[in-house]
Amino acid sequence: MRFFNVLIIVFTLLHYGCGYKEGVSTNAQASYLYFSGKTDGVNVSIDGGEMFSVKSGIDNQYKIKPGKHSIQVYQSGEIVVDRQVYVGNGVSKEIEVQ
Repeated sequence: MRFFNVLIIVFTLLHYGCGYKEGVSTNAQASYLYFSGKTDGVNVSIDGGEMFSVKSGIDNQYKIKPGKHSIQVYQSGEIVVDRQVYVGNGVSKEIEVQ
């Protein structure tokens, strides 16, 4: 009887211990900025990073991490937009350039 109980315990441990493990994967968090208005010849800096040029419209979205960001838009070397924005995960935020 004792052998039978040990055999059941060993079988149970092997059965549940070596089973298929299912995991959950999540996509990396991302948010997006897009620019509207007079974007010809402007350069943008996000959080004091390297400047880059942008195209106008919601079809031209720029991927950033969710959270609080400092956005500066320069035109002819002068700041025309200086904003602090909070962008949630999966959200697209419009930055208007006038």
